[in-house]
This record gives sequence, structure tokens and C-alpha cells, in this order.
Amino acid sequence: MFRLIRIFSASTPIASKWPLANNLLARYGTFIPREFQYETSDGESGTLMHRFSRHVSLTKRDYTDKTKYGFKVSNFYPLPDVNSYGQQIRDLTTIDLAKLITFTTDFRSKTDVRSYTEIVNALDEECVRRVQAATVYELLEMLHCFMYLLPNKIAQLKSYQSAMPKLIQLFGAAENERDFMSIVFFLGLWKRNKTGTILMKEFLQQYLDRYLTPELNRMDFVILANATYKTSLRMADESDTFKSRLIKEIVEFGDEDDSALLVTLIKCARMNRLSSEKIVEKVHSFTESNIDSKELDFRGLSHLFAYIADNRIKHDTLTGLFIEGCWNRFETEVRTNGFETQSQSCRPKDIATFLWSCATLGVPIETYPAVKLNQLEKAIRLKVDAGEYRYNSDLLVDTLLSLWICDRKSIALFRLLFKDKALVQNLRKERTKLESRKELLLTCAEIDLPDAWDMIKMVRKPSGDAFAFDRAAPEYLVRPGLKKVVECLHRLKEAKQLSIARVSFNAPVKHLNIAGILVQFAGNGEVKNLDVLDEKHCLSDRESPVGLMKLKARILEDKGIDQAMVNICKYDTPDALEEELKRILLEPKEQREQRLA
Repeated sequence: MFRLIRIFSASTPIASKWPLANNLLARYGTFIPREFQYETSDGESGTLMHRFSRHVSLTKRDYTDKTKYGFKVSNFYPLPDVNSYGQQIRDLTTIDLAKLITFTTDFRSKTDVRSYTEIVNALDEECVRRVQAATVYELLEMLHCFMYLLPNKIAQLKSYQSAMPKLIQLFGAAENERDFMSIVFFLGLWKRNKTGTILMKEFLQQYLDRYLTPELNRMDFVILANATYKTSLRMADESDTFKSRLIKEIVEFGDEDDSALLVTLIKCARMNRLSSEKIVEKVHSFTESNIDSKELDFRGLSHLFAYIADNRIKHDTLTGLFIEGCWNRFETEVRTNGFETQSQSCRPKDIATFLWSCATLGVPIETYPAVKLNQLEKAIRLKVDAGEYRYNSDLLVDTLLSLWICDRKSIALFRLLFKDKALVQNLRKERTKLESRKELLLTCAEIDLPDAWDMIKMVRKPSGDAFAFDRAAPEYLVRPGLKKVVECLHRLKEAKQLSIARVSFNAPVKHLNIAGILVQFAGNGEVKNLDVLDEKHCLSDRESPVGLMKLKARILEDKGIDQAMVNICKYDTPDALEEELKRILLEPKEQREQRLA
């Protein structure tokens, strides 16, 4: 941590002459005018982050400063001269400078975007100059005021990025619970940033167990959980205290309490891969109690659903409750605000989360009459046209793949994905997180939509072997369950109970990383695909396959492949497994199809 702090502390100070800084501002300012051109959310209230901010502001700030402020607002706003503004703010004390930031909110609506941008950049640069000599009180006052002015952009400020390491350094000399929570809250705003993640991790490793006590109230713990979630830290692996407190807060959460706080805790539990039957029971009871509540919106319900999917819970009634509840909220949103809404409750990421949950559980969405998939596809298409997926092409890939797994081959959306040049450009980027899902989606399209390759070839050339029944499975895909079944097959062959010519591990669908067993019989040379259902690939009932396994079976069926599936979760002795294998492999194809129909 202190290595990072030294790096930040050693940054070159800003030049002392304002005209030079003003010239540099035009070229190297933090923001450019177009970033504020269509920005409307800064300064609004009502979101969970604003509630966290108000809580920290009201309960964690030091109000020992009894002075109002030592300057006249009229000397600054409305702005008499942009060029003299820099010198004016330089003459203010650090506390008065922070207070001036809050008055800038009113100035925003009374000036043009360019002037407003210059003023924000000037305030940021001046605050950077003050960081190294500032106290904890002054730094936190600065941050609170910027949070009021720029809640959605605060982490982009140079002063924010300079202040956080300095705050942590100063905290070590005068620890207290109030400043601990303030630092955690503000660090949690630095999401998707490696430096922010490292600072948060090292800060919590050093101080978490000291301040995470039974006296820490629920709101403070939710803020802590949210901050670790935003900075992608899995604290449950490092702190048993955090893990047990997270479970306790979820389990003891009242069914009538604020749903937004529970959703935040569930998101943290998901990121920490925290599996618990008690949490599943709480999600179930809370959802049933609040399914008609307006406070539990599409976004919140989809995150609760995702926890059920993460744990592969087979519960048809609960799944139906989530699907119908999500759809009702989605339909209400469309009816109220129209298809092209950029509502915070039906964002592309929330649609992707909902569909991912359905796909993971292998839910055939079309079996739910209330869900109008054409309407859902129309909404997604209009969101693409409105640019909501422009910088999140991975969300559109996830959405399309989930629909495919749920047996909804959305050809129109697939074509739209490759029609948008910006989306295609993002798809060309080699990103590990996106690559496997993208390749599997393209494989499905190559198998099911050969006519679409005029568009697909912009991303990759046709492989020609998207489906190859006898493709050998790589060693890393050969699971213990597969080896166990093959050992049984060899014993049956040696005992001449099955007439088998060859047994091998195969992976017929390229990029669908579920290996199976290719069994070739002696005599007539008949071949059969045998899939193994183990705990990794089945739901909690230990019988229903997960969505990807269903996708594989569907592709094999469409290709006319003779296939079967053995569930090793049900047979815990070699003799029982051998009997089941004989029954499966000796049963005529027609008889098996009639039994499964």
C-alpha cells in the first residue's frame, strides 16, 4: 500500500502561475465539454449510491467547523471572467474551496457547457495542488462536495485519484471508525480500476477486522459490502468475519425491509461465490413477499434470480415467480416509457443478467405464455439502435447466447450484432472474458445459420468444423465422471456384456466445453454419443441438466446423432452404474425416443 502512496505522493505539482495552468487546461483538462453535453444524472437524487453518500455525509463527517464560509458567492457566480477564476479560487482556504464546489451546482444551469467544463477542470486542478498539504478533514470535505457536484464522474477527477492514497496515509496516524467508513465509501467509487482495487484490498487487509465489529450497523456494512463488490474484491476468502457477517445480514434481513439493500448484499454474495442454503431460503421468502412491490424493480429481481441460477437451484415454482415477475416489470417499463427507454431499471446489463439466469437453469422461456419474446427482442433491437450496447458488446453477446441456450435462435438480433460497425470492432478485440462466449455463439450460428456467414466472416473465417462428431476431446475436458464411466464400459466389454469396438472421449461441438463419450459397437459399426451428467452439469435435483448440456443435446438431436445420457449422481456403486449403462446402450433408439417423448 505504501509503495502506491509514495508513487502518488511524488506526482509533479501543478505550475504556480495560473495563466500557464489555464493554457494547459485547454489541452489537458480532466473533462472535455462533450462529456457534459448530454449528462443529466449528476446532482440528481434517489439512487442507492446517493443514499450511501447521504448516510456517510450525515454520520461520518466532522462538523466542528462552525463557520459558514469566508467568501462571497457573488464574487464567483455568475462567472464574471473565466480567465480570472483560477486566481480567485487560489486565494480561498481549502475548506472554502470545497464549499465553493457545492455552489457550482447552481452555476451549471446558468451557463454554457464549455464554461462549465473549464470551471470544473479549474476546481479539480486547484484541489490537486492542495492535496499534499491537506488534512483528513479537508480532503474528505473536498470529496463530499465533489460527490454533490459530480456523483457519476468523481472517480475521473485528478484530485480524487490524488486524494485517496493521501487519505489512507493520513489515516494510519489517526485511526477511527468514522474515517474508516468514509475512506471505504469513496474507494468503492473507483471501480474498474486496478489502482483503486489494489488500494482497497490493502486497506481492508490492514484494517477490516479491526472495524468490522458487531457494533457496525447494517447500513455501514452494506456500504462496505457494496464497495468491495464495486472494486471486485472477494473478501469472504480472506476474512471469516466478513463472510459470517454477510451471511448473517442476508439471513436476518426482514421481508418488509428495503429491497435495494438486500440486492446489494446478494450481489456481494454472488461475487464472493458464497453458496448457502440459508441465503437461498431468504431469497425465496423475500421474493414471495415482495413480488408485487414496486420497490423491487426489474434490476433487483434479476439479481436475486441470478443467485438462484448461480447455485443451480431446481425449483419450478420459484423460477416461474422470477420469470413472470421480471416480465411484468419489463412490460410495465415499456408501457410507461416506451421501447427506447434508457431507464435505470431495465438496462442492457439487467436484461443480460435475467436471460443468463434462464439459460443457466435451462429454462425454455417460450413455455411461459405471458412472456412475449418478440417484444423483448424488439426492445433489445431498439436499445442497440440507440447505442446502449455500443461500448458493451459483450452484453449483447451474452444476451444472444443466453437466448440461444433457451432455444430461441434470434436471427434478427444476430444479424444486427454484425451490422453495427462499432460492435463488430469491439468483437474483434481479443479479450479473455468475452472470447469464449463469442466463439460459442459463432459456433452455434455456423451450425444453425450457415446463410449468415456473409456477416460472420467480418469477425472470423468459417472454421468448417463447428460440428465434428468424432473430434477428440482435449485432456483438460475429461472430467473424473467421464473416466469413471469409461472404466465401467471397458469392464463390460471384457466381460462380453456389451459388444463394443471402440470407446473414446469426444467434443463434437466446437467451443462448447462439455466432453462426452463416443461409443462404437462391434459388428454393425453403430456409434452412439454418451453424455455424462455429473454434479457440475446438473441442477440441485441431481437429475435436470444445466442449460449448456441441454444445448449440446439439442444440437446432437438436430444432427440426427444417436445419443444417450447417464446420470452418475444416481448410481454410487460400480455394479449399479454398469446395469444402467447396459440398459441405456442396449435400448433401441426408437424405444428410447418413445419413452422420452
